[in-house]
Amino acid sequence: MIPPEVLRGVSMRKSIFFDQRPRTTPDQLFGREEDIRKLLRALEAGSWVAILGPRMVGKTSLALAGANVFAKKNKYKVVLVDLRDTETFRQATEKILARLPKSLLTSLSQYISRISISTTKVGVSIKLKKNSPARKILSDALAKLNNTILILDEVQSINQGVHHFLKVLGSVFNENPSLIVIFTGSYSGIVKKMFESTYREAMFGRPPIDIRLAPWKETTAEDFLKTGFKKLKIEYQEWEIREAIKQLGTLPGWLNLYGVKRYIEKDHRVALKTTIDKAVKEAEKELESLLKGRSPKAREVIKLLALGASWSDMVSTGISEDALSRLLTTLTEGLFIVEKDEDTGVYYFVDPVYRKAAMKLPLIPRR
Repeated sequence: MIPPEVLRGVSMRKSIFFDQRPRTTPDQLFGREEDIRKLLRALEAGSWVAILGPRMVGKTSLALAGANVFAKKNKYKVVLVDLRDTETFRQATEKILARLPKSLLTSLSQYISRISISTTKVGVSIKLKKNSPARKILSDALAKLNNTILILDEVQSINQGVHHFLKVLGSVFNENPSLIVIFTGSYSGIVKKMFESTYREAMFGRPPIDIRLAPWKETTAEDFLKTGFKKLKIEYQEWEIREAIKQLGTLPGWLNLYGVKRYIEKDHRVALKTTIDKAVKEAEKELESLLKGRSPKAREVIKLLALGASWSDMVSTGISEDALSRLLTTLTEGLFIVEKDEDTGVYYFVDPVYRKAAMKLPLIPRR
């Protein structure tokens, strides 16, 4: 017989500790107490914020949890826009508009050719008229967006029209003090330009406050899994916890997925294998995205890093020192997935999932 609480669903849903969806309140976050306090202080000061770090580190969860607390206290609205797979400024404008109130869209109807309502999680989608000026439209829309926290998730994906996007953000920052923007992403693309004092449109000299989320320490990762297992009454052995962390690293997203799989499958090895397969595939996509537009020699560097490599080892691929420096900066400071051993001078992937993904990357034959 199926227990009544399973049929009702509500009480069981509340007890789930592992959840693949973003957290929305601070009490649902784990091991991010100081990060949430810093975010709330920044929001109270009226600052725009950039939450930086690798995928699966919990950037969206931190942004939503902090924004929701601030919004409830100050009678603000929270708007989340997922900008993954959004390459151009115009595409970003259409996605942002699709998440804004209908009353605001009515005032912009002359620029819109199509509004579609989907039954999927995407919801509303918008297509601008061919000759509609995206820069003016977005600027006008954001200027009218009062008492709102706008979360632009994975904003670094935008690589065409960065100049126009930064122009809009700079003017809106000056003209609409009741709009607060939280950016999430890695320290690359448009995010990096916002912090570069040498970039002439870098938010007009007003870069956002940055909060850099690193992977958990191993002790925090262990506490997370043990807490979840105990809450869900999942039997486990200490070696299983250690093996999961050794194979998956300490990025919260992958440990959380392992917890979900373990809750469903009840078998450590099955849960770990399916999680590793999923994680490595996603890490491969991330590395391919990172390598896009770079020299094929950058791919050789990534392959070397999977085994550990010195500066001279990497330069021997033929990559320029300037290009190598930029690549290593992104891997170390932006994604936190590579570290340097100061004693030996060897750079290496500190994250086991990215190490596995790097080893699987195909090389492009030299001509």
